[in-house]
Amino acid sequence: MNPADGSLLPESRTVGVSGIQMLCAIISDPLQLTEKYKNQLDLVRQNPNLLDNYRFDKDAASSKHFERLRLNISIYNDFKPTDFEIAKFLFTEESKWRKDAKDGEVDNLYFSAFILTLFKNPEIIWLFHDTKNIDFDSGTGFDGEYLVSAGIDKTYKYLETVDNTHKQDLLNYIGETVDSCNYSQEEIDNWAKFKKEYFNIYSYPITDEIYFFYSTNEKILFLEKLPEWIKQDREWTYEELSLFRTYAKYSGDKVLEIKASELTVEKNDKGFLDDINKKELAILYIEVGQQDKALEILKAIIKGSDNKNIIRDCLEQLCKIIIINKDNINETSFSALEVIKKQQRKYRNFSPNVDDLIKDTSLIMTDEKITAHNISIANSGADGKTMSFWNSIRQWFGQTNKPKH
Repeated sequence: MNPADGSLLPESRTVGVSGIQMLCAIISDPLQLTEKYKNQLDLVRQNPNLLDNYRFDKDAASSKHFERLRLNISIYNDFKPTDFEIAKFLFTEESKWRKDAKDGEVDNLYFSAFILTLFKNPEIIWLFHDTKNIDFDSGTGFDGEYLVSAGIDKTYKYLETVDNTHKQDLLNYIGETVDSCNYSQEEIDNWAKFKKEYFNIYSYPITDEIYFFYSTNEKILFLEKLPEWIKQDREWTYEELSLFRTYAKYSGDKVLEIKASELTVEKNDKGFLDDINKKELAILYIEVGQQDKALEILKAIIKGSDNKNIIRDCLEQLCKIIIINKDNINETSFSALEVIKKQQRKYRNFSPNVDDLIKDTSLIMTDEKITAHNISIANSGADGKTMSFWNSIRQWFGQTNKPKH
């Protein structure tokens, strides 16, 4: 349902009556959904060749990212030691996804890695080492604890028996020996407990249905559940507001995105986020064609800030307002230009991107358009102050105050 007006969202309209009935049954009994995931896993268990349907292909339309997640969820809740090769395959494909990601969440990679740690097989250390070294983000985001998650003693005993071109790099990272290991077994055990709690969202029975539907990309089920979640009586904490914005964006409903953003601005209790939240709301207004509302927000942010980075970001949006309206120059465009001109006089330069955008606006707001606008204002009886403003804009472009004839 569309929370804004109670109508069905586009995704829901594409589902037949029998499909809706089945989805409603799943919502009333989520066990049907989890049973569907388990059936998919059982088919793979019976025929490992079906794993080909879960491979990552960077050139394909779908990365199969969420399909792999659903299999991992089933392994997690119906764990069998014989599933090691399946879990290993899923993580290998997820690691490939990390190198060429097009959609999805990096948490799915971490969850896939966590599933592998449950098998306590030290051989996976090379897969984890490779993933941790994909790039800088992986180096910092992929926990080093994964490397010794099979157990400190077990990991080093395994390393004593194998040769690998990355072995010394690995030892340089985790420590040369058991005694010099950078992690203690207690630290690894505590880390594993934390990970289990972190991924509790995937444990059955499902405790947070809407987040589960969101995380597994069950969008139709998510959309059916969203109105109920929004209507819940709550204080709207920072975390809940963040979730609301996330859910609204995922829904694809711009009206709902704006409502979530407006509520965030209204309820914000973290002053340092005030300008960021307001700028995000202004961007949404621009996207839906409410440039006048965006203009007022951006002007207020600039007026109350002496942070050049914040002002630069606001000017970027003001430039976009002018560019969007390039074929229909109006009062909003000229007001945006006035703010841009004033800040450029004050700071001169901002960033290559924003400076280029300002140049683009100067090409749009040509002398001919400004002059035509001046004539229109004069004919309507504009006061001297207003005319003086338009003339100052023309001076900004290095032109005379005299209108062309």
